[in-house]
Amino acid sequence: MRVSAALATTVALAAVGVAPAAHARADEVVTCDRFEADSPAHPDDAESIPLKLMGVPAAQRAVPGDRPGQGVVVAVLDSGISTAEGQIPVLPDKPFSTPVQDWHGTAVAGLIAGQPRKDGSPVGIAPGAGIVDVRVFETTADNVVQVNSQAVVDGLNWVADRADTLNIKVVNMSLSLSPNPQLKAALHRVDRADIVVVAASGNRPTEGSDPLWDKFGEGGTQTGLGEDAGGQVFPAAYPHVVAVNATADADTEVTDLSSVVLPNSDTDVAAPTFDAVSVGLNGSNCRLQKTATSWSAAEVSGVVALLRARFPRERAPQIVARLLQTASGAMDAPTQFQGAGVVQPLAALTRPLHPDRSGDLSMSTAVENGDRRATAPEPEADVLAATREHAVWWGLLGGGALLLALLLRPVLARRRD
Repeated sequence: MRVSAALATTVALAAVGVAPAAHARADEVVTCDRFEADSPAHPDDAESIPLKLMGVPAAQRAVPGDRPGQGVVVAVLDSGISTAEGQIPVLPDKPFSTPVQDWHGTAVAGLIAGQPRKDGSPVGIAPGAGIVDVRVFETTADNVVQVNSQAVVDGLNWVADRADTLNIKVVNMSLSLSPNPQLKAALHRVDRADIVVVAASGNRPTEGSDPLWDKFGEGGTQTGLGEDAGGQVFPAAYPHVVAVNATADADTEVTDLSSVVLPNSDTDVAAPTFDAVSVGLNGSNCRLQKTATSWSAAEVSGVVALLRARFPRERAPQIVARLLQTASGAMDAPTQFQGAGVVQPLAALTRPLHPDRSGDLSMSTAVENGDRRATAPEPEADVLAATREHAVWWGLLGGGALLLALLLRPVLARRRD
């Protein structure tokens, strides 16, 4: 099965055709794209580096209950999700296109809600969350896997219609497609249903068939100084969508981040992805050794699921405000690669913020109460101060007169003699 070049760059699909992990050594690192549904199990006990960098274990402990994310449902619009070995808690799904046996959707869902290993080490960020599998990919007559734009629109509308009954609070879109009025309208419906939409901000095109190649491929018209994919990667560019970029914090092979992901002024936050642990089509844990915005978007969807479980009464704008205000950067100085900064799950869950229903934070309270310099208390009024002051002066005058008399007494006595 071939994967379209556009799909490969926008959602970080690896080339299919890599030898399956049928004879992998016990100590061999197996990437998720190498597993087929019938591949033998191959355990991977490695620690997920991005989860370590983001402090996810501590963040999970900050969420009430023993299943972080419990009660929240995340809709994953992707290529489909494997339920092998029960590693991903998939609810009854609603496919809008021909099901495809592709690993991408399973890897995305595994990052969001993959179940912990037997030793308790985490795989997914919100393992207690439920996953709705909304399949929006299709296989063409040429055996190419690609996004079906109409399926995406139908899937979003289906999610909006069932947000309340299924308690869908997050939508993950680790994909990119051309903008159109129907897509924008569907996203507006999802926003009105109080759902946080998280999307990939875009990877660097690597092949000429990619729609963004002419602009952002090698020698593209918009590459070089001042390059910016803002307003050109969808759905990340739409309002009310959290656009997520990827960092290269742990990827020693990537020296220039712009060679793998696009600088994008629509970026809201970022997350590390290299050497993440997820789930393969056969239910085995596997590694994602690519720096890609598909994986960072999935990780942030997991963090949002934790926030929605921790603050169940807050609306989507309030949740997004917590995510942005606690990121590692600065809200008033966003960057094209990190937006407000790298996501900080524990801070987002525990910092005492009070965003209103529109997501705004009251700054007056902080300035008037929290940021004032400490001063000594004003002294109480002393009603006897004047009396004491007068007594002191009269005492000094009387004592001075007595001292003068004592000094003059011998002199006066001699004069009398």
